[in-house]
Amino acid sequence: MKVIRDSVWKQPCADGFPPSSCKWSHWNDTIQFGNDYIVFNTLSGAVVVLSEYEHAGRLPVSLHPSLLKLGILVPVAADEPSDWLAGYEKAKVDMSSLDLTIATTMQCQLGCVYCFEGTGNREGILDDDVMRRIEQFVERCDNLKTLRVTWFGGEPLLNVKAITGLSTFFVDYCARNDIDYMADMTTNGYALTPQLCHTLIEECNVKRYIITIDGTRDVHNRRRRLRGGGGTFDVIWKNVLALVDAGAFVTVRMTIDRENADRVFEFIDMLAASEVTGRVGLAFAKTVGLSSTPQAAQVHIMTDEEYAEREIEFIRYAHDKGLLRYTTPRPCPLGGCLRSGDIVIGAAGETYKCLDTIGEREWVAGSVCRENNVREEPEWYGRWLSWNPFKSSQCKDCRLLPLCNGGCPHNALFASKKHGVEHQCPDWKANYEKRMKLYVEEKLNAHEYKEI
Repeated sequence: MKVIRDSVWKQPCADGFPPSSCKWSHWNDTIQFGNDYIVFNTLSGAVVVLSEYEHAGRLPVSLHPSLLKLGILVPVAADEPSDWLAGYEKAKVDMSSLDLTIATTMQCQLGCVYCFEGTGNREGILDDDVMRRIEQFVERCDNLKTLRVTWFGGEPLLNVKAITGLSTFFVDYCARNDIDYMADMTTNGYALTPQLCHTLIEECNVKRYIITIDGTRDVHNRRRRLRGGGGTFDVIWKNVLALVDAGAFVTVRMTIDRENADRVFEFIDMLAASEVTGRVGLAFAKTVGLSSTPQAAQVHIMTDEEYAEREIEFIRYAHDKGLLRYTTPRPCPLGGCLRSGDIVIGAAGETYKCLDTIGEREWVAGSVCRENNVREEPEWYGRWLSWNPFKSSQCKDCRLLPLCNGGCPHNALFASKKHGVEHQCPDWKANYEKRMKLYVEEKLNAHEYKEI
């Protein structure tokens, strides 16, 4: 048996169980790997390679103690699905961890071809009153241990006042109350300056950024231009460099459809040859057909199967250029977006349970501007809160459940809002097995494993 990775997420209870009282874990996902098998325990995070003989159920007793510590084997009496579901339901009402996505404005200076923001609609902006209401909401959260904030929009940097003002409160409040605080931002990067980079990182504690660049200069400028016309690539690229030099971690995201897919390799080459090689992350995302996606962009959107085929090509190429590491999926917080503490706040203080519904009145869940409760209990809200993955036929027996929490409950429940897909599974699932094989293969070739 080769141990590619030990338990990294959940440490199993491994002591005191004789071999005769152990069984194969419910959360073992098995992938054929040549004549061997990759076994990935999606609860503990352990990854091992077993021979066909071992996988057939005739595991040597000498391996049992090691497999128990990895979570590959568990006590016979363990009811893993029930235990996981109990933890999931408990996490949904746990307010000790608060995740706020705050849209400082719905305005944006870009007119991206696939985004509604450039139409000039929905031009709300988060003002002083809403800022005060957000602060009061955080103060009402008892037993808060962790606060995570994602700055979003529109373009969040068009309302820097809200970011600096609220950040001052968050940083001070968390320091005084022994609360862990972290913040990140999704931004187009156009409004950044060296001084603003310093302010955001050092004073606002915003140290992680996602910035979209859709290709080389000509490709990006065609897809992500200013609303009044004019390219944005040179300014955004300069600002990415400024962020990195100031100590931030930047993930460069590419939004991909048929219109730019054939030019992705060029951008990967450019990024690999640049001064930020090894200092930024790279992520690929499929252009999706939300209800707000302009019709002119819809014709370029790939099918899920088409995108998955192209994506694995990009992943391999970026890896070979030193821009990506092969790794396994990571678990999202238990309870997922159904957690009471997972809240999206719009510029007017209205709250949502899903980032993709921001700005759509029918999906407003409440408001921080109410004195005692952020929820108004719309008709759909009870169904949303009562959902769990075991109510889904495609989830209840899936071994990947500890990683995705059942994916998108909105897609599972509401046919009127599909987020551009026809299923609730996470995007990474389409190439999951291929990426697992690449991860294990690389570890084996580098001799980064333990033989037991």
